[in-house]
Amino acid sequence: LRAAEAGLLTSHGGGYYSIHPALPWFFKRFLDQYYDAARDQPARAFGGAMGELGSYYHNRYGAGNSDVVSALSLEEPNLLHGRNLARRFGLWGSVVSAMQGLQTLYDHTGRRPEWARLVAETVPYFVNRATDGPIEGREDDWGIVTGYRVRMAMNAREWQEAERLQTMVVKWFRSVAATAFAAAPGDLNDVQRHQISSLGASLTTLALIQREIGSPKCVETLKDSLGISLRIGDGSGQAAATFNLGRAYTEAPPVRDLAEAERWFRRSLELLDENDRVGRYKCLGELGRVTYERFVEARKAGKPEPDLLGLINEAASYHHQALAVVPHDDPSGHVAQHNQLGSIYGDAGDV
Repeated sequence: LRAAEAGLLTSHGGGYYSIHPALPWFFKRFLDQYYDAARDQPARAFGGAMGELGSYYHNRYGAGNSDVVSALSLEEPNLLHGRNLARRFGLWGSVVSAMQGLQTLYDHTGRRPEWARLVAETVPYFVNRATDGPIEGREDDWGIVTGYRVRMAMNAREWQEAERLQTMVVKWFRSVAATAFAAAPGDLNDVQRHQISSLGASLTTLALIQREIGSPKCVETLKDSLGISLRIGDGSGQAAATFNLGRAYTEAPPVRDLAEAERWFRRSLELLDENDRVGRYKCLGELGRVTYERFVEARKAGKPEPDLLGLINEAASYHHQALAVVPHDDPSGHVAQHNQLGSIYGDAGDV
């Protein structure tokens, strides 16, 4: 507090401060004086620390704490610098950990071009481009980095490439988790639980790709993922699998069933932590979309006006509920809800 009062630090709230630009220049001579013989030591330590911080925020966000995005925005320069230092010293686990935090920030705020640039820089350090397999000694992080490539292929709607890469990722995580699967759930340690959880998450991503190409296999893959999450009591994994089962029954023509979709979306909503604003608005938005689809089908079937009015009002209500919990810094969330409300009000004749 005294440093802030003296103008050396600027408070941003929540225990976060930025440093006055003159201070790095002033303290550099002390760095040169006291770390001259081993000046790499503080740089390595900083790279490792930023990796730990990136993982921490990524995991918090995954557990439904979208408020960490504001902290990540402040930490972005530190994460980028820490990532570069970790890469310089060959701290490959720290490189990926810092990337995890940056992915959370860029994905939440819709900054895809910046993320694509970072991934392009990172891939050659982990992926053997001749085989797309891992570089020797960096196998532990290959699955995560290849997962980045999968997401980019999905964003570009390159579904065959996404499916090819993600099938490799699932096979890899299944082999890593083989020993953990042989143990009783109550005997699993944290590392084994993480291995099994990673396999479940990789199956969910594969199912998303299968859904987009219209394959009914997506339901079987998601139920496999759900079973894995149930085995280790992974609530966030269960919420993700049930949410995507709802999407499958809404969007995959071979298995389309709106009643089943609604059931799974409601189940996902029940599993979510009440503070998970991102998960909640997505579930509410999908319930609104399912209700709107039921309205469209009822209108085609010539259902009575009161039935149609009830359905379209219910759909609008879900999207307004979703808008009430969308984080202010999540542009894609606002876009999705406003777009759907535009369709609803258009069909209701309220131009």
